[in-house]
Amino acid sequence: MSVRGPLVAVLLACPAVAGAWEQAMTREEPHRPLHLADTNCVMYTVHEACSADVPYDACRAAVDTGMAVWSAVPCSYVTFVPLRPASCCRPGFQQHGPNVNCVMWREDEWPPEYPPTAIAITTLTYTLDDGAILDGDIEMNGADLEFATDCSPGRVDIWNTITHEAGHLLGLDHTDVPYCTMRPGSWAGDCNLRDLCEDDIEGVCTLYPAADDPDVCLEPIGGVNYDCTPPPEDCGCRAPGAGPVRGGLGVSAAVGLLAALLRRRRPRP
Repeated sequence: MSVRGPLVAVLLACPAVAGAWEQAMTREEPHRPLHLADTNCVMYTVHEACSADVPYDACRAAVDTGMAVWSAVPCSYVTFVPLRPASCCRPGFQQHGPNVNCVMWREDEWPPEYPPTAIAITTLTYTLDDGAILDGDIEMNGADLEFATDCSPGRVDIWNTITHEAGHLLGLDHTDVPYCTMRPGSWAGDCNLRDLCEDDIEGVCTLYPAADDPDVCLEPIGGVNYDCTPPPEDCGCRAPGAGPVRGGLGVSAAVGLLAALLRRRRPRP
């Protein structure tokens, strides 16, 4: 069993020609469509620090509102379920321990292996045999960019960004349909991604139609991890994964938004 590093695709602008929604696929061949399996919800938490630019209550409200946009689609059964704040978040997945889908800000450094123009990045862990999503974590680029909740010029809107990244948590990829939430680009003060377009709605309702509701909301595999609790020392696992998993694991990093035309953060005193 092996876990490969993230695959990042950088898209700098939206194509002018309309297309259709896309489902994300596993990196490995034969490519499988990524999807939630056997659950009608995505439980998630937010790191207790949220963004350094916005008071916690306002930041958390913007995150929850962005997630809830997808929950409000009547033709789809999937919902996002907010959990209490986490004291520690790390992207990745534990094979023999608790997990959580977490939203976190990278305030001190944006990892050099990530695209330097990214506003946020969503990392998904999935099974190789069928593309079932096991875990998803959202990292926000607070090291380079300033965030806000009111569409302020020169700042990244949290609600706007989270709505896009939540689409990746559901297995949606970028679309080339202009003005839609799942388009690949954004800019300072942009709030156009807050509301789903028909293409976004068609995508989530095709993947998770209300008529097929499994009528069960599953916790993260292994239980909920609010403090980066490590797996047991005797489990023999040292890499992200899930167990037992048929056919191994894959990890994919999807660039949700790009920071083209965004003002870089002023150095902190």
